[in-house]
Amino acid sequence: MWRALEREKELSQLKSNFVSMVSHEFRTPLGIIQSSAEILHDYLDKLDPAEREEHLRSISRNTRRMAGLMEEVLVLGRLDAGKMDFKPAPIDLPAFCRRLADEILSATEGRCPLELDVSDVGQARADERLLRHIFGNLLSNAVKYSEPGQPVQFVVVRQGREAVCVVCDCGIGIPEPDRPRLFQAFHRGQNVDQRPGTGLGLVIVKRCVDLHGGSIQITSQPGKGTTATVRLPLFQSLA
Repeated sequence: MWRALEREKELSQLKSNFVSMVSHEFRTPLGIIQSSAEILHDYLDKLDPAEREEHLRSISRNTRRMAGLMEEVLVLGRLDAGKMDFKPAPIDLPAFCRRLADEILSATEGRCPLELDVSDVGQARADERLLRHIFGNLLSNAVKYSEPGQPVQFVVVRQGREAVCVVCDCGIGIPEPDRPRLFQAFHRGQNVDQRPGTGLGLVIVKRCVDLHGGSIQITSQPGKGTTATVRLPLFQSLA
């Protein structure tokens, strides 16, 4: 009985956090999109080309932001429902990491340079879709919580049967009181200020790492940066 009440309380809190996140994180980009669309509609002929282009970029950027937010919610829903299957297959890990790094650079408009080192890894066996959630979220977080121009390191090395993947930044870091709740849905650090986010990224990372049978460790110092180390058994099934 006591456990049922605790579970009901937990679910109620999750619903409340979800509603709060959606109302906050969707309101801002929606407002920006609406404002830019109205300006383009009312003053299209009076705006110079540079101003028109900026409003169009703003609409595109905030549309991608909303799509990313919704994707995180949907992915977590599939993981919770047990509908995210683990389907490992051979993968060229260095090529995959380079493609993903290029995608992150493009999506963040080159906010932070990515220092990539994956040259000695070679062929692995993994679920590419889950790897994309793991590395994509960690890299996006590293860029988001760093100042523009600060480098983000992305290193993958092979240690026996494991791929050891490290994402290191020099950003705002994680306050000590927030660390026990890193993998709690909708929780965000008290020092994130106005940076957008759902508080779901690390939850998704942890679930995808678990599906691979791996582990994740995060170390951080406020004001000095964060290092995420993921260990995944990606080579045990190789001949």
